[in-house]
Amino acid sequence: MKRSAGHIAAVAAALLAGSCISPHQSAATDVSPARWDSRAEIRLPNADTVSLRDAVIFLRCNDRFAEDTLTVRIATVTPDSLRFGEWFLLAIPRPEGPAALMREAVIPYRRRIRLTQHGDYRCSVTPVRPVRGVEAVGIDLQESR
Repeated sequence: MKRSAGHIAAVAAALLAGSCISPHQSAATDVSPARWDSRAEIRLPNADTVSLRDAVIFLRCNDRFAEDTLTVRIATVTPDSLRFGEWFLLAIPRPEGPAALMREAVIPYRRRIRLTQHGDYRCSVTPVRPVRGVEAVGIDLQESR
């Protein structure tokens, strides 16, 4: 009886620990809000090589950010050093309601992607022209639906 109670407790602890794993993974890096004009490096550690995920790019902006579109160069380096780069147009949604001092713009980037290697994926985001008001740029991976 004591042995089965111990097994039940161990299984319950494992289930609780496993339920703490989030289906979201975010990574961001700060940039100069006065003038963002250089590469922003984002490191995405990956341990899940099976799940399909959606990637969104987010910008944390202050009240000086006045863009409605922003073209960036996104370059990705896989853990085994394969490289991929592309230009991407960020269509920035207009905020609804009163203007806040800080806001976050979230733009869908890729759907149903699979990161097939263990290790760190390194992404760099570079604007094609200098922009004011961006304080941070990041990537959020969430489980595909």
